[in-house]
Amino acid sequence: MSKTNVVERPNRRPSDVSDLVYVADSEIHGKGLFAAVDIKKNTLIGELLGTPTRKDGTYVLWLTKKLGLRLKNDLRFINHGKKPNCELSDIDVVTVRSIKKDEELLHDYGW
Repeated sequence: MSKTNVVERPNRRPSDVSDLVYVADSEIHGKGLFAAVDIKKNTLIGELLGTPTRKDGTYVLWLTKKLGLRLKNDLRFINHGKKPNCELSDIDVVTVRSIKKDEELLHDYGW
């Protein structure tokens, strides 16, 4: 009998962005966005949804030095990683390599 690697993610819930991903507790920071299935390179995950802001805060993505976007959808849960597996293309989040099921989506915040 073969063993299956089952990843138990506390507080897992479906995402409001796509069936390709889900939200769950992250070992990196707070909540994270994870692959619900294997995802191929160059796959559109979703579009950023938010309101423009000039004030810093939780879930603010800075577009310029003075203008940010306060994210409202589950893409706000993508955590920082120096070896990202997704990136921003205008207001879309796209994979830059294949992502395995239950792997956390990471974006380089540019710090």
